[in-house]
Amino acid sequence: MKMRFLLLPILFWVLTFSLSAQDNKANPDPCNCETSRDSILLQLNSGEEVIVVKRSAQQLSVSQSNMAKRRKYFDCPDIFAPPAPQPEDPKIEVTQPTLPQTPAPEPPVKGKPFFLPDPVFFRINKWVIDQAEWAKIELAVNYLNANAGSTVVVTGYADKKTGNAAINLRLSKERSNAVAKALEEKYGINKNRISVNWKGDGLQPFELDNDKNRAVLFLINP
Repeated sequence: MKMRFLLLPILFWVLTFSLSAQDNKANPDPCNCETSRDSILLQLNSGEEVIVVKRSAQQLSVSQSNMAKRRKYFDCPDIFAPPAPQPEDPKIEVTQPTLPQTPAPEPPVKGKPFFLPDPVFFRINKWVIDQAEWAKIELAVNYLNANAGSTVVVTGYADKKTGNAAINLRLSKERSNAVAKALEEKYGINKNRISVNWKGDGLQPFELDNDKNRAVLFLINP
């Protein structure tokens, strides 16, 4: 009777082991696995499918390279790439403008001497300047003021039909001196620009009109 109770557990264990072995033979794999290049498909006994993605060596290399870059530029501030060389600024050459050379001024061409058209007339045996004759002297003054380099020769005359040669020579001298003095003292013309001359009655500038020979003429040297 005691032996019967001892054998029952052993028989139960043998029966259980036998059933478990049969189940393993019927389903040797716990799941069906299908593989592809980049993934693995797992099908469990319960009917569920699980996809496990594989990472290729190339992807892993690229990923590690990207991680290295991020670690280089972000994780480690004491490691940095050398700065790219900066382009040199172009040299600016400043060219001084060449100024045109001003030609040397040509010396003024000296004009020929000429007489002013309006002589100063005098009365017989007189060398005092009449009031009407001052305007003619002022014409000579205006020219001399407008032409600073010009000079004037004041020449006195006398007519042949009155007096004699000595008197007429003296009259012509007094007349020319009276006009020259007016140019210098009244109108401020420098005396170095004034020359005085007299001819008496030896030269008659107005041969056809005797009275006009009692005159002073202005000879301008430009």
